[in-house]
Amino acid sequence: MERYASQALDTLAISRGVRELLSMHNIGQRLFAKFVLGLSQGTVSELLSKPKPWDKLTEKGRDSYRKMHAWACDEAAILLLKSLIPRKGRKNKII
Repeated sequence: MERYASQALDTLAISRGVRELLSMHNIGQRLFAKFVLGLSQGTVSELLSKPKPWDKLTEKGRDSYRKMHAWACDEAAILLLKSLIPRKGRKNKII
């Protein structure tokens, strides 16, 4: 994530890409919110559906997009999150 610290990111492209990856891998926003961003599902929904321009974001908002971008660029991280999807019949449910 540090490598993105000094550059402005395209929040619209990141949010579109993340939404596409979540859909393609059948990963819910709640799981993504909890394990990747450490935010609530509602907050992540807002970040993905209404991305603000980079220059209008606070540092905390920028960090969220940096984390999203780093996750989207890391196939291993995507597959790891996918492995955490609760399956029907499993006893350990992720809340």
